[in-house]
Amino acid sequence: MPKIENVEFPSLGSIQLIIQSKREIREYEKMGSVDAESSEWFYWNRIWASEVGLSEFLIREFYPDSLKGKKILELGCGTGLAGMVCGKLGGIPTFSDKVPMVMESIREACRLNKLSKYQTLVLDWANCEGIGHRYDTVLGSEIFYDNTFLNDISRLLDQVLTPGGTGLFCDPNRLGFEVVEACFSKKFHLTISNLEVEWPQSRSIHRKKKTVFLYQLVKKKPVN
Repeated sequence: MPKIENVEFPSLGSIQLIIQSKREIREYEKMGSVDAESSEWFYWNRIWASEVGLSEFLIREFYPDSLKGKKILELGCGTGLAGMVCGKLGGIPTFSDKVPMVMESIREACRLNKLSKYQTLVLDWANCEGIGHRYDTVLGSEIFYDNTFLNDISRLLDQVLTPGGTGLFCDPNRLGFEVVEACFSKKFHLTISNLEVEWPQSRSIHRKKKTVFLYQLVKKKPVN
């Protein structure tokens, strides 16, 4: 059976997320719905410190409802924490992931968090020509982990961001700032800042914090 995990935010309250059991994931694997890498590492079925850090940033910037009516796309959404937070802040999130099984968890988590305005999308970054929508903000946590994906993500952002739209991504600097900058600097203004995040959350007085990094990408205006 899946389990429900809660992430607490002081101003927003609790966000409930669905974590699938390994048994259920293996059943999907047998049906060919989960690729080999996904089923081996289960990286999409866990809550990352970067995801919590990005969510805390969104709350600081947009609480209580500054995202009202804004269209949000979360890439590689996994548990969907950042997208859920955007929904609570008034945004209309589209949760996307390459793994179809994720969407069942997302729909149940949206029900638990009383979110009714959202969409789901099975999306391969390397094959995104079919996306017909534009988004005000595109989010992602822990998706800058492979050089081969960066160019795909850059092309996708260029395609789906509205004029003046922003990409917000967070990770612990897995590839190095130089690699990220080299990929995105041609089409986007890039700002990198560090975030301190406590994950797993603890009530202990000796709380341990991790440092993750926020990448803010703003599309450059075409040069005439």
